[in-house]
Amino acid sequence: MSPVTEPVVVVGGGIAGLAAAWQLKRDGMSVHLYERADQVGGKVRSNEFAGQVIDEAADAFLARVPHGIELAAELGLADQLISPSARKAQVWTDNGLMALPEPHVLGIPLERASAEALLGVEAADALEADLARTEPDPVRDDDTIGSLVRRRLGDRIHEALVDPLIGAINAGDTDDLALSASSPQILAAANAGPSLIGALRRMKAGSDPEAPVFHSFVGGMRVLVDALAASLEGSITTGVGVEELDRLPDGALRVSLSNGEVVSAPAVVLACPAPAAAELTSDWPDASADLEAIPLVSVTLMALAYPAGTVLVPSELSGFVVPRNTDLKITACSYAMQKWPHLGGDIDLLRVSVGHGRDQQTPALPDDELLAVILADLETAIGITAEPSDVRISRWEQAFPQYVVGHNERLGHIEGQLNPDGVFIAGMGYRGIGIPACIDQGRSAGVDAILHVLEHR
Repeated sequence: MSPVTEPVVVVGGGIAGLAAAWQLKRDGMSVHLYERADQVGGKVRSNEFAGQVIDEAADAFLARVPHGIELAAELGLADQLISPSARKAQVWTDNGLMALPEPHVLGIPLERASAEALLGVEAADALEADLARTEPDPVRDDDTIGSLVRRRLGDRIHEALVDPLIGAINAGDTDDLALSASSPQILAAANAGPSLIGALRRMKAGSDPEAPVFHSFVGGMRVLVDALAASLEGSITTGVGVEELDRLPDGALRVSLSNGEVVSAPAVVLACPAPAAAELTSDWPDASADLEAIPLVSVTLMALAYPAGTVLVPSELSGFVVPRNTDLKITACSYAMQKWPHLGGDIDLLRVSVGHGRDQQTPALPDDELLAVILADLETAIGITAEPSDVRISRWEQAFPQYVVGHNERLGHIEGQLNPDGVFIAGMGYRGIGIPACIDQGRSAGVDAILHVLEHR
């Protein structure tokens, strides 16, 4: 067998691309990552705001999913992990802000009393009816999160709790998001037996109620990105994008760069957004069309700073979410100064998001109009009338993929075309938008690239 001389190319320096490059280098494979922007990190961005380092997108990663914790440990960051001190959240209702039912899983209440206290007898009866269910109700191929929850537990629980919670995570409408692709936890429970509530109770009973739900770093999520970048020194080129990707007769891949250079690669990991991947895969037209067809929505996140003591909310609260069928335009608000103790002190800090699958108008508003909408909603929800001392607007245009019905089948078609030729995909457009999911996808793509190289050298 001939030795491998050209590096595997990774396109995109977001968390998935960095994880792919890390895995390739860790396993002894030559790798080079190209990032069109001037710095790596993608949507993981932490910058100074109001005297603190504040994330502009995700400010934490799930603790119950192992991939983030494992990578942090491998990078020597395990002792820097922190978790939120405020862990209770609220939901906006016709009666103002009320506590999410306890216990719950992704907004689904697990006890009759908490469901009835928040949503009334009808919702509580629906929960009891599900617990009494003896006949199976198999998950359907075209089930969305909404169709499954509505069928099992009724419209009220779905619209008031599940949709605002999961919808805030995915920036989507859960009546459109495929259950199989968007919520593995609910999917597993729905497949576990006749009762969805019964299965979720069993899952909940097996978890430690005191265990952290999220992890982050005092310096923001950028700490993880910086550690990855440092470990890949010499293997990253920023300010240079990939313009074209072509198959060569000998099985190699030709990568044309924006600086005019052309390199050959035995395998390529496309860790860029789906539209960019679509442009690069014109040699695989069916895959390119499927990549282009993945829906995307825009989200805007606003950070607001106030003098300490301005935002008067109970100290145990981390924030609130908002159902789609209300007059409020915001989708979620985080009390960052209570969620993360190191952000307290001289300021009260809020992070507010707008935009989802059914509202693309609000996130596109001009800065002054958007600020006016958010301040009006905050006055309605938590009674704050003061003007913020500092404002930062982070616009994420066409940044959140929507895993609609048929998404997993679409991925199968894409990978069926690309993978045999040594092209692999990774990132939030495909198998999970959270940081741990993107890490897992990147590392898996790295392993797949290594196996392809070894099989074809």
